[in-house]
Amino acid sequence: MTRLSVVDEIFLRTHRGFGIPVAMQGVWVTEEPITRDALDLIDARLAEGRLGVRIVSSRLPGARRRWVRASGRPGVRWTEPTDDPVRWAESCADVSLDPEYGPGWRLTAAPCGNGTTVSLVCSHVIADARGLIDAAAAALSGVPDPIAPDDDTTDTADALATLSTVVGRTAVAVSALAVSRARRAELMKYLQASRTGTPAPDRPLAWEVLSVSTDVDATQWDRVAAEGAGTPNVVFLSVVAAVVATLRCSTTSGDTDGSVLLGVPMKVEAGGANAISVTAVRITESDSLADIRRRAKTAYRSPLTGPAGFPDELLHVVPERAAALLAPSTGRRDALCSNIGPLPEAVRTIGGHPAVRVAARAIHPGLRHEQSAASPTILSAYLCRHDHAYTLSVVVTDPAEAHSVEQVRDAIATALGHHHLTPDFW
Repeated sequence: MTRLSVVDEIFLRTHRGFGIPVAMQGVWVTEEPITRDALDLIDARLAEGRLGVRIVSSRLPGARRRWVRASGRPGVRWTEPTDDPVRWAESCADVSLDPEYGPGWRLTAAPCGNGTTVSLVCSHVIADARGLIDAAAAALSGVPDPIAPDDDTTDTADALATLSTVVGRTAVAVSALAVSRARRAELMKYLQASRTGTPAPDRPLAWEVLSVSTDVDATQWDRVAAEGAGTPNVVFLSVVAAVVATLRCSTTSGDTDGSVLLGVPMKVEAGGANAISVTAVRITESDSLADIRRRAKTAYRSPLTGPAGFPDELLHVVPERAAALLAPSTGRRDALCSNIGPLPEAVRTIGGHPAVRVAARAIHPGLRHEQSAASPTILSAYLCRHDHAYTLSVVVTDPAEAHSVEQVRDAIATALGHHHLTPDFW
């Protein structure tokens, strides 16, 4: 993990103004108070682990940025008491995260009823969802969590290796364009999709995040998946598609084709902190769980990558503005659906107390007051499993005036009700 991957740098550019910044967040709620000393210890362990890093850029063209150990730690931030952990967690998105100069992560806590609610956020550059969970599990259990050792590759060697890959594969790709109409069409389609990051004409530029979290009985969820010839992930996609359809109907004239296009992150073999890509799954109202499973299985064979044989590493060597334009783009999606998966037992206890609620999701630092960014989706949804429940977190990034918490909750309850599932809202 000593050099940034292409995906890492895509997330880094969002912190530099090219897109919407993204941070990963874990949220805990306990029924007993956590002491300041206990959280200070967790904070110190996090600083010693994989989150305690910062980015150093090389002056040598072609050499990738690298991770180094950050000095110091941000310290635990305590806020006023809250009786609404979900709204409070939204406010934790307003902290400044800087993966280059620090801090790239932050631990925040607040009294909540008789207990405590805790938020851990980190820049998506530093870790994806699984990376954040692993870092948290190590810190909560006291297990060492070192970053990967430096491979001692010099900037010169890294630049030569990167440029060699770029020049060789680009030459092959350019040659193929001359003889392949399909390759030329693929490139044009890719460039067109890269330009769709601007807001849709009927969406205002300023918007706020609105989020809802709910637990759902895992036994019932799994039963629905099995009876419908689907999987737990397919039930997740079906529920999110139904939520999108409901919210979209409340803000449009009904001139859409009724289908919902979901962006679905998937694990890939890659270096860096973010070994992920994104594919797309289109769902219609009439699709059964078996239909969605077939669509998703086909989509997973086509992760987002460079077009027409051009290497992803090209983004390491072109100027930053050009890299932002050429970076693989999901284009416009109705929603992003990220199935984070099962949470380890280590994250069920924090500061010596069992957590009665645990959630993992992504948020957008500073976006609450941002006037120049617009969301390419109606919402993002995140699913994780712990003990006997699935936790579904929905982060709505449509214009704030279009929806309320009550509307989103109603949409989620209706979508779950289609599968005879009952929400337990936070």
